[in-house]
Amino acid sequence: MKYLNLFTFLLSADFKEKLSKAVLYVAIISFLGHLVLYMLHQYVWKAEADKLFSSPINALYTPFSFLLVFEAFLLLYYLPKSTSIYIGKQYEIITLILIRGVFKDITHLPLTKQWPNLGEYSKLLGDLVTVVLVFLLIYIFYKLCNRFRPLHEDTEEPELQSVKRFIRSKKIITVLLLISSFLLGVYSLADYLLHASGNYSLGTALNLNGIFFDHFFSLLIVSDVLILLLSLFYTDDYALIMRNSSFVISTILLKLSFSAEGVFAQLLILIGVAFGVGMYYVSQKFQKLKLKS
Repeated sequence: MKYLNLFTFLLSADFKEKLSKAVLYVAIISFLGHLVLYMLHQYVWKAEADKLFSSPINALYTPFSFLLVFEAFLLLYYLPKSTSIYIGKQYEIITLILIRGVFKDITHLPLTKQWPNLGEYSKLLGDLVTVVLVFLLIYIFYKLCNRFRPLHEDTEEPELQSVKRFIRSKKIITVLLLISSFLLGVYSLADYLLHASGNYSLGTALNLNGIFFDHFFSLLIVSDVLILLLSLFYTDDYALIMRNSSFVISTILLKLSFSAEGVFAQLLILIGVAFGVGMYYVSQKFQKLKLKS
């Protein structure tokens, strides 16, 4: 019972607000700390320039990493409350990862060249275009699921007993994801520190996407499949089954983008998000047509 109360507290609105403030403070402190290390690295120690300390812009990479971890928590927080918002948080995480990558790409641009090779700017331009398009798709997605209206958290009182059971099932999945994500985070941090202090240079630490979020999205795929299978116990609505199935495919495509590079990775992200948004729109139209008939 104590463990149940603990997880109830961790997924409460009060804890979310406290964690939000704590992450904000940590992000600010880490940003200033990274800047201090950059100054020491460049002007006091005068060591060879490393990717982590080659530019003050790289200091933005550190606070964004903490913001991404908080977004991962929000994803788990909204899972029992709304499947659509849970999926939307996946899209938000991908966008923030892209923006974090933009900060890294900017510091490696050959700005000293009079006539730079446009190919050296292709990844940066591709990421910027992808961010804009995905941001637009997220807006459309939240517009479709009425995300912009106030969400009455912790006050849902579903009338149907089957809906209540489905929400309880999602809470169990959330608890399992919370435990798995914590263990994955500890493992990823230990692996990162081991590599950073071992045979790898600090520059490899910039590739943090594969350290945590690649495996985190693997957990989300398992979660999406479980939600799809559990929904079959409580409904035979064709549109809802198709919607949940499309979310699984969307998450898989986003997970594959971590293993791809360049334009192919950007295409996987765009196709994954666009597929989820498109299928959600069609499923809504299908349900409206069913209600009219």
